[in-house]
Amino acid sequence: MDVIWTTIGIYMVAMLGVSAYARKYVKTSADFLLAGRRLGLGLTVGTLAATHYGGGFHPGRS
Repeated sequence: MDVIWTTIGIYMVAMLGVSAYARKYVKTSADFLLAGRRLGLGLTVGTLAATHYGGGFHPGRS
């Protein structure tokens, strides 16, 4: 059980570190939502696919 809490703690610290680093580059909500319009084609397609499949959208089901 200690391994689980340690892993969660390390993950939380890592996420705080990433957010502190990214804070320098994100000035507006458009920067946050659109990644400063600097995503390449591969990342854009990957993001859309992840949103499509992870969002629960399935044709034929409502």
